[in-house]
Amino acid sequence: MKNDTKICIGALLLGGLATYYYAGYHALKNAATKKEIINHRSIRKGDLDFLRQVEFEDLSITTFDDLTLKGKFLPANTPSNKVVILVHGYHSTNFREFAHFLKFYHNLNYHILMPNNRAHGDSEGEYVGFGWLDRLDIMEWIHEIQQHFNFQPLQIVLHGISMGGATVLMTGGETLSQDVKCIISDCAYTSALDEFKDVLHEKDIPPFLLIPNAKRVSKKAIGFDIEEASALKQVKKTKIPTLFIHGDQDKYVKPYMAYELYNACASEKDLLIVEGAGHAQSYQTNPQLYEMTVKNFLKRYIS
Repeated sequence: MKNDTKICIGALLLGGLATYYYAGYHALKNAATKKEIINHRSIRKGDLDFLRQVEFEDLSITTFDDLTLKGKFLPANTPSNKVVILVHGYHSTNFREFAHFLKFYHNLNYHILMPNNRAHGDSEGEYVGFGWLDRLDIMEWIHEIQQHFNFQPLQIVLHGISMGGATVLMTGGETLSQDVKCIISDCAYTSALDEFKDVLHEKDIPPFLLIPNAKRVSKKAIGFDIEEASALKQVKKTKIPTLFIHGDQDKYVKPYMAYELYNACASEKDLLIVEGAGHAQSYQTNPQLYEMTVKNFLKRYIS
């Protein structure tokens, strides 16, 4: 999401969201692999050592529109029925988004599933789903992981960052398996349309000049109106306990969105605002607070 401002404005000026998605798709095919992450200087030594020691399995699904999406699976240390599905954000990949966070869940003895979203990494697709198409993909991943464990009872956590945070909220508004116990949403936007409007306002571009055309283009190219991609509408329907996390210095997805989502959420809920944290930087800014909050939240819903 950090590069979204320039990309979004440029694409809208060139004719709408279809151009935006198409450009994003080609940029995202330069996927961050495990090897590339290991060579990245920003990774902490403890996380680096962990990545070098573990081996991931390859999983895949076929979507409702016949795309093949790829994911990485890391089994728990010992027999466990706890699974976390980690959903990355826009202009990111599974390893790029969660390399710093894998050890945390592994130490809690969770099986870890990290999909690459449609049009990201090694997954197929020309257009980014902005959470709305992705919610259907995550539902398919839930079924895939249930099948992987021969449909034994599971305790599944959905944890997403940025667009991934919006994705898990949109997923939570659907009718899900009872195996899905809770949701953790980090720096999610209220809706794709709200996010685009914020970007336009920052650039002093009246939204009414571009949004109607963008909605028409997205409907034609992707099959849904961007107004449908609303986490805010979905949280009003959810029954799944949800933890909202946001940095108070987020310049890309404004903190007010976290409060709107939290207030609208129909299920049991918690909110963590991390002081000094920018977009998708809450964990890096205060890892102790982040881990403690997530652990305490999980203890309430995961046995």
